[in-house]
Amino acid sequence: MTRTDKSLEELVRELPPELHGPVRDAIELLLDRHARRTAGTEQTEPPAGTAVSLRQVTGETVRAICRLSDTLVPPKRYMVAPNAASFAQALFEPKAWYRAIYAGETPVGFLMLYDDPDEPNYFLWRLMIATPHQGKGFGRQAVEQLIEYVQTRPGAAQLLVSCEEGPGSPEGFYEALGFRRNGKMYDDEVGLALQLPYRPE
Repeated sequence: MTRTDKSLEELVRELPPELHGPVRDAIELLLDRHARRTAGTEQTEPPAGTAVSLRQVTGETVRAICRLSDTLVPPKRYMVAPNAASFAQALFEPKAWYRAIYAGETPVGFLMLYDDPDEPNYFLWRLMIATPHQGKGFGRQAVEQLIEYVQTRPGAAQLLVSCEEGPGSPEGFYEALGFRRNGKMYDDEVGLALQLPYRPE
């Protein structure tokens, strides 16, 4: 049997075991996008530079926001909780402030803030941008708008965030916005802080 005669599953099995899951995830994503495109439901992707807005999640949009998590592939898939899990946590945490991220009229991501007006440090709890929309500046626009919101909150002195280290880590993204390591660890994630008021770098 030649390589071209083998099934896709057989080719995946020939890969090192640690690659089986990531490769299957990527294949599933590509097949899903192809199916939606063939069915005529694939949305036109907003180009880089499209204006971003933060919008409340409604009963009509919550499923679309949840499905954005399905586009993530390893290692990023394992670095942020699914949006559905974030919604569940927000139901039981009154200090959770969350918004969908839109580029134009297209939902492209999600963020959630721990918003405690009794503390000077606010915490960016979740941030995700769907894989097809990464690298277009949407995440930076979203965080900058979040910073504007935090600066309106009582006594805001810092915006904190934590992230994993290693391949796929968003630490460089946060550093480009002005975040710096604060010497703290949050479980197995490194802590970063942005001093307020914000001065874009």
